[in-house]
Amino acid sequence: MIANKRHIWIGAEEWMEGLEDAHVDVVVTFPDSTKWISNFYTIKCIESMRKDYLMNGHCLNGAYWCASSPIIIVDRISRDRIEQVIDELIEKGGFRDLFDYFGAVQEEDLIRNEYPENFFEQSSKLDPSYVIYHASQLAQMLDQSSEEVRETVLKGILGDFKEAKDFG
Repeated sequence: MIANKRHIWIGAEEWMEGLEDAHVDVVVTFPDSTKWISNFYTIKCIESMRKDYLMNGHCLNGAYWCASSPIIIVDRISRDRIEQVIDELIEKGGFRDLFDYFGAVQEEDLIRNEYPENFFEQSSKLDPSYVIYHASQLAQMLDQSSEEVRETVLKGILGDFKEAKDFG
């Protein structure tokens, strides 16, 4: 379950101008030491990119636009608006649909980000339903793979798991 307690990092927040015509990466960290990422764009930013593509011949002269997935389109880019969106997604259960798992907090994250004191909960772990969902996706992919690929992936997973147990 996604917790209400969260830490939000917004890319380029310190020097960003033009809140109505912008896009930023947003990383949300939870007390279980998981990080999640999404891209926030304004409608005006998408329109500006389309005009640029039209003038410069990109993407079939602006006929389409591709962003890294997932994206959230907002009216303006501001800490206040981003926090409102994230809090609503957590409250209404849509957070995992619009944010990708971005890994566990690493030592460099602890140095780079200013997490509140006692933010992380040592006993908190990643929601099992999320792990099970992705494990089932991997199982389906492995079912469609060659025997060689299956063996390589399984050896890698089991090796990583064994190493983690040896040190944990």
